[in-house]
Formats: sequence, structure tokens, C-alpha cells
Amino acid sequence: MKFLILQKSKHVPVEIWAKLFPAHFKYLDNLEKEGKIEISYHLIGQQGTLLIVKVDSEEELTRIIGDDPLFFYSEREIYPLTTREDHKKYLKQIIGER
Repeated sequence: MKFLILQKSKHVPVEIWAKLFPAHFKYLDNLEKEGKIEISYHLIGQQGTLLIVKVDSEEELTRIIGDDPLFFYSEREIYPLTTREDHKKYLKQIIGER
């Protein structure tokens, strides 16, 4: 299962940022090494991140989000993803084509 995560940091005092951002980047680096993050981008001018994560379950997604050092200092939007090919197959089933 793949998910798109848009994560934007809330206004955080500089002292907290100084401690949390290095831990956040290390956390993302570890997830990339584990193969859980497929794509990671910084959102320019928004203090945010776009991630595409690959997980085996919703529980794993919950863990990845909840273990982030910035969890309490961020807002996020999460979207499930599917391939265009899988979506085409699904639409063909709905309209009765085979």
C-alpha cells in the first residue's frame, strides 16, 4: 500500500526546532534505508515535506507517522495511492467492460 503524506510544520519556537529537525531528518533517512519512503521532497517556503511511503498495513502507516519527532508539531494530509493501471481496471469493472 502506498500513501502520499503532506506534512507541514506548525509555528515552533527556534529552540525546539533546533532539537527536533535533526532528529526528524535522521528519522526520514532511516525510513529511506528501510525502503519505506519511496519519494521525499521539501515543500519550498512552507516548512513542509511531501512523502510517498510504502507500507504493508495501516498499522505500519500509523507507526511511521506517530514515531516522527515532529508528530506533535506538524499537520498532515494523507492520501492512499493506486497506480493508473489498477485504477483503469477498477473503472472497467464498474462500467462492465472486460
